[in-house]
Amino acid sequence: MKLLAVGDSFTYGEELSDLNNAWPYLLGNKLDYTVDNLAKPGAGNTRMVRHAVEQINNYDLIIIAWSHFARTELADENGFYDIWPGCSILPHKEFSLWRSEVINYYSKHHNDQYLYNQYLINIILIQQYLKFNNKKYIMLDTFGNNNYRKNNTVVDQIDPTYYIGWPTTTMMEWTHGCPKGPGDHFLEQGHEVVADKIYEHIRHFGWIS
Repeated sequence: MKLLAVGDSFTYGEELSDLNNAWPYLLGNKLDYTVDNLAKPGAGNTRMVRHAVEQINNYDLIIIAWSHFARTELADENGFYDIWPGCSILPHKEFSLWRSEVINYYSKHHNDQYLYNQYLINIILIQQYLKFNNKKYIMLDTFGNNNYRKNNTVVDQIDPTYYIGWPTTTMMEWTHGCPKGPGDHFLEQGHEVVADKIYEHIRHFGWIS
Protein backbone atom coordinates (compact mmCIF):
# COMPACT_ATOMS: atom_id res chain seq x y z
CA MET A 1 0.00 0.00 0.00
CA LYS A 2 1.22 3.49 -0.85
CA LEU A 3 0.65 6.86 0.80
CA LEU A 4 1.08 10.28 -0.81
CA ALA A 5 1.50 13.33 1.42
CA VAL A 6 1.41 16.89 0.11
CA GLY A 7 1.88 20.02 2.17
CA ASP A 8 4.30 22.77 3.10
CA SER A 9 7.35 22.94 5.39
CA PHE A 10 5.48 21.46 8.37
CA THR A 11 4.76 18.33 6.34
CA TYR A 12 8.16 18.33 4.64
CA GLY A 13 9.91 18.22 8.02
CA GLU A 14 11.69 21.57 7.96
CA GLU A 15 14.27 21.90 10.77
CA LEU A 16 14.28 18.19 11.57
CA SER A 17 17.73 16.61 11.78
CA ASP A 18 16.37 13.66 9.77
CA LEU A 19 13.53 14.14 7.26
CA ASN A 20 12.56 10.52 7.81
CA ASN A 21 11.12 11.70 11.14
CA ALA A 22 8.55 13.91 9.38
CA TRP A 23 4.99 12.91 10.24
CA PRO A 24 4.14 11.32 6.84
CA TYR A 25 6.89 8.75 7.36
CA LEU A 26 5.94 8.16 10.98
CA LEU A 27 2.35 7.60 9.87
CA GLY A 28 3.50 5.30 7.08
CA ASN A 29 5.38 3.20 9.64
CA LYS A 30 2.23 2.87 11.73
CA LEU A 31 0.17 1.84 8.70
CA ASP A 32 2.90 -0.25 7.09
CA TYR A 33 2.54 1.89 3.96
CA THR A 34 5.23 3.02 1.53
CA VAL A 35 5.38 6.83 1.68
CA ASP A 36 6.12 9.53 -0.88
CA ASN A 37 6.28 12.95 0.73
CA LEU A 38 5.94 15.62 -1.97
CA ALA A 39 5.63 18.45 0.55
CA LYS A 40 7.84 21.48 -0.04
CA PRO A 41 8.71 24.46 2.16
CA GLY A 42 6.61 27.43 1.12
CA ALA A 43 4.29 25.30 -1.01
CA GLY A 44 0.98 26.77 -2.10
CA ASN A 45 -2.35 24.99 -2.03
CA THR A 46 -2.70 24.95 -5.81
CA ARG A 47 0.52 22.95 -5.95
CA MET A 48 -1.02 20.38 -3.61
CA VAL A 49 -4.12 20.11 -5.78
CA ARG A 50 -1.94 19.62 -8.87
CA HIS A 51 0.03 16.81 -7.26
CA ALA A 52 -3.08 15.09 -5.93
CA VAL A 53 -4.69 15.12 -9.38
CA GLU A 54 -1.54 14.08 -11.22
CA GLN A 55 -0.71 11.27 -8.80
CA ILE A 56 -4.16 9.97 -7.92
CA ASN A 57 -3.75 6.59 -9.63
CA ASN A 58 -0.40 5.87 -7.99
CA TYR A 59 -1.51 5.80 -4.35
CA ASP A 60 -3.96 4.08 -2.02
CA LEU A 61 -4.21 6.98 0.44
CA ILE A 62 -3.70 10.70 -0.21
CA ILE A 63 -3.18 13.17 2.63
CA ILE A 64 -3.39 16.89 1.97
CA ALA A 65 -2.10 19.26 4.65
CA TRP A 66 -3.37 22.62 3.43
CA SER A 67 -1.13 25.64 3.84
CA HIS A 68 -2.01 29.33 4.27
CA PHE A 69 -4.98 30.19 2.06
CA ALA A 70 -3.11 32.94 0.19
CA ARG A 71 -0.20 30.81 -1.02
CA THR A 72 -0.47 30.18 -4.74
CA GLU A 73 1.56 28.30 -7.32
CA LEU A 74 2.53 29.96 -10.59
CA ALA A 75 4.73 28.83 -13.47
CA ASP A 76 6.91 30.32 -16.21
CA GLU A 77 9.52 28.96 -18.63
CA ASN A 78 11.85 28.40 -15.66
CA GLY A 79 9.40 26.15 -13.87
CA PHE A 80 6.90 26.21 -11.03
CA TYR A 81 7.16 28.54 -8.06
CA ASP A 82 4.97 29.57 -5.14
CA ILE A 83 4.10 33.06 -3.98
CA TRP A 84 2.58 34.37 -0.79
CA PRO A 85 1.39 38.01 -0.54
CA GLY A 86 3.81 40.06 1.53
CA CYS A 87 6.28 37.21 2.02
CA SER A 88 9.87 37.79 0.91
CA ILE A 89 11.46 34.56 2.16
CA LEU A 90 10.28 32.07 -0.48
CA PRO A 91 13.30 31.00 -2.61
CA HIS A 92 12.21 31.89 -6.11
CA LYS A 93 13.14 35.49 -6.94
CA GLU A 94 16.70 34.77 -8.02
CA PHE A 95 15.69 32.62 -10.99
CA SER A 96 13.86 35.28 -13.01
CA LEU A 97 13.88 39.05 -12.57
CA TRP A 98 10.25 39.39 -13.59
CA ARG A 99 9.16 37.15 -10.76
CA SER A 100 9.88 39.97 -8.34
CA GLU A 101 7.52 42.20 -10.32
CA VAL A 102 4.77 39.57 -10.16
CA ILE A 103 5.33 38.99 -6.45
CA ASN A 104 5.32 42.71 -5.64
CA TYR A 105 2.14 43.29 -7.62
CA TYR A 106 0.45 40.30 -6.04
CA SER A 107 1.42 41.46 -2.56
CA LYS A 108 0.05 44.95 -3.12
CA HIS A 109 -3.11 44.20 -5.06
CA HIS A 110 -4.38 40.77 -4.02
CA ASN A 111 -7.81 40.36 -2.43
CA ASP A 112 -7.80 38.24 0.73
CA GLN A 113 -11.48 37.38 0.53
CA TYR A 114 -11.10 36.11 -3.03
CA LEU A 115 -8.04 34.03 -2.11
CA TYR A 116 -9.82 32.56 0.90
CA ASN A 117 -12.82 31.62 -1.22
CA GLN A 118 -10.51 30.00 -3.79
CA TYR A 119 -8.93 27.99 -0.98
CA LEU A 120 -12.36 26.72 0.05
CA ILE A 121 -13.27 25.93 -3.55
CA ASN A 122 -10.03 23.97 -3.99
CA ILE A 123 -10.94 21.88 -0.94
CA ILE A 124 -14.40 21.13 -2.32
CA LEU A 125 -13.20 20.34 -5.85
CA ILE A 126 -10.41 17.97 -4.78
CA GLN A 127 -12.67 16.39 -2.15
CA GLN A 128 -15.25 15.57 -4.82
CA TYR A 129 -12.60 14.43 -7.28
CA LEU A 130 -11.10 12.00 -4.78
CA LYS A 131 -14.53 10.64 -3.85
CA PHE A 132 -15.51 10.23 -7.51
CA ASN A 133 -12.36 8.16 -8.03
CA ASN A 134 -13.04 6.08 -4.90
CA LYS A 135 -9.78 7.24 -3.39
CA LYS A 136 -9.15 7.23 0.34
CA TYR A 137 -8.05 10.64 1.54
CA ILE A 138 -7.45 12.73 4.63
CA MET A 139 -7.24 16.51 4.85
CA LEU A 140 -5.95 18.71 7.63
CA ASP A 141 -4.92 22.33 8.09
CA THR A 142 -1.46 23.56 8.97
CA PHE A 143 -2.50 27.10 9.93
CA GLY A 144 -5.66 28.70 11.26
CA ASN A 145 -7.29 29.32 7.88
CA ASN A 146 -10.66 28.43 9.31
CA ASN A 147 -10.48 31.36 11.70
CA TYR A 148 -10.44 33.82 8.80
CA ARG A 149 -13.62 34.78 6.93
CA LYS A 150 -16.32 32.30 6.15
CA ASN A 151 -18.52 31.99 3.09
CA ASN A 152 -21.23 29.75 4.52
CA THR A 153 -22.60 28.66 1.14
CA VAL A 154 -19.16 27.24 0.34
CA VAL A 155 -18.12 26.06 3.79
CA ASP A 156 -21.20 23.89 4.11
CA GLN A 157 -20.05 21.85 1.12
CA ILE A 158 -16.89 20.69 2.90
CA ASP A 159 -17.16 17.16 4.27
CA PRO A 160 -15.65 17.12 7.79
CA THR A 161 -15.61 13.30 7.92
CA TYR A 162 -12.19 13.09 6.32
CA TYR A 163 -10.99 16.58 7.26
CA ILE A 164 -9.35 16.29 10.68
CA GLY A 165 -10.10 19.21 12.97
CA TRP A 166 -12.42 21.01 10.57
CA PRO A 167 -13.27 23.78 11.18
CA THR A 168 -11.62 24.63 14.50
CA THR A 169 -8.20 22.99 15.01
CA THR A 170 -4.98 22.67 13.03
CA MET A 171 -1.47 21.27 13.43
CA MET A 172 -0.61 24.40 15.43
CA GLU A 173 -3.11 23.55 18.16
CA TRP A 174 -2.23 19.84 18.19
CA THR A 175 1.47 20.56 18.67
CA HIS A 176 1.14 23.41 21.14
CA GLY A 177 3.89 23.13 23.74
CA CYS A 178 6.09 20.86 21.61
CA PRO A 179 9.70 21.94 21.05
CA LYS A 180 10.28 24.14 18.01
CA GLY A 181 13.28 25.07 15.88
CA PRO A 182 14.56 28.65 15.33
CA GLY A 183 12.23 28.94 12.32
CA ASP A 184 9.22 28.11 14.53
CA HIS A 185 8.65 24.64 13.07
CA PHE A 186 7.71 21.92 15.51
CA LEU A 187 10.36 19.22 15.83
CA GLU A 188 10.31 15.44 16.39
CA GLN A 189 7.78 15.41 19.21
CA GLY A 190 5.37 17.53 17.21
CA HIS A 191 5.64 15.24 14.19
CA GLU A 192 4.85 12.29 16.43
CA VAL A 193 1.76 14.11 17.71
CA VAL A 194 0.52 14.82 14.17
CA ALA A 195 1.15 11.23 13.03
CA ASP A 196 -0.72 9.87 16.05
CA LYS A 197 -3.62 12.28 15.47
CA ILE A 198 -4.06 11.17 11.86
CA TYR A 199 -3.63 7.50 12.75
CA GLU A 200 -6.30 7.64 15.44
CA HIS A 201 -8.68 9.41 13.07
CA ILE A 202 -8.41 6.89 10.23
CA ARG A 203 -8.38 3.88 12.56
CA HIS A 204 -12.14 4.26 12.91
CA PHE A 205 -12.69 3.95 9.15
CA GLY A 206 -11.47 0.35 9.02
CA TRP A 207 -8.60 1.27 6.70
CA ILE A 208 -5.99 -0.39 8.90
CA SER A 209 -5.31 -4.06 8.24
